[in-house]
Amino acid sequence: MSASSAFPVRRSSSSLFNAHIAISTPVISALLLLSSFAYAETPGTADELVAGPAPRSQAAAPVSPVAVAPPSAPASVSPVPPAPPPALPGPARAEHEAPPPSRVHQGFYLRVSSGPGVMSLSGHGPSGSASITGASETGSVAIGGALVPGLVLAGTVQGTSTSADFKGGPFIAATVTVNGDTHAASHQAQGSFGMVGVLLDWYPQPKAGWHAGLATGIGALGLKNSADESTAGGVNLSGTVFGGYDWTLGRDWALGLQLTASGGTRTKLLEDSGDHDTGYRLTPLSLGVQASVLYF
Repeated sequence: MSASSAFPVRRSSSSLFNAHIAISTPVISALLLLSSFAYAETPGTADELVAGPAPRSQAAAPVSPVAVAPPSAPASVSPVPPAPPPALPGPARAEHEAPPPSRVHQGFYLRVSSGPGVMSLSGHGPSGSASITGASETGSVAIGGALVPGLVLAGTVQGTSTSADFKGGPFIAATVTVNGDTHAASHQAQGSFGMVGVLLDWYPQPKAGWHAGLATGIGALGLKNSADESTAGGVNLSGTVFGGYDWTLGRDWALGLQLTASGGTRTKLLEDSGDHDTGYRLTPLSLGVQASVLYF
């Protein structure tokens, strides 16, 4: 009776233990699963893992996955030029300065000119045609001032001279006897032509270098025969036309180059004593290229 009662007691105890394990296992598994899920959702520092997570006032919002953009090529970086050094006190640099204003042609006027040319005295004499033509030296001086910007009125002195054969001169066929020896007389002569008068010089653009003008006045011719050093001369009306360009050297100075043409009326030549007519009637003509120094 006692044996039979012991078996049922042991069976019931074993059944109760098995039932307890069957119930506890799912509960423990669920708790472990929830703990691992909570750990994955709210990671913490090592201290938090040891001490436990800090209390949170509100539930954490679900974290949405963040899209990560693929790495792009590095942008090209332009080299930055070094900053210019600070400007030093002093005059401004030339390239940043405004060009100086052009010189207006006005005020006092002074021109000195000289250059080569060709001169001719031609006409007739006691023996027929007479002429002297050759290379010459020309020169002039003009002093005055501007009436208005670009227009000059000045007094002028001009001259040119040459040395050449005097065709039709008094010694063209003459001879000279010295100590019994006879020689052909020199038929060369020196001819000259000059003028004293007034001059107008015009600059179409008062700030530019091109200019043209004319002069007129009292002219004079001169002849000197090489055979006997005799001289003759006469007075006429003369004139000159000219034109050229002036290159500025500074505020007031310039270098110029001009062409000139001068002439005069037919001139009666008298001996140097002034009381004997030589019979020559000559007309002067001169062409030249002159370099000049100008103050204006």
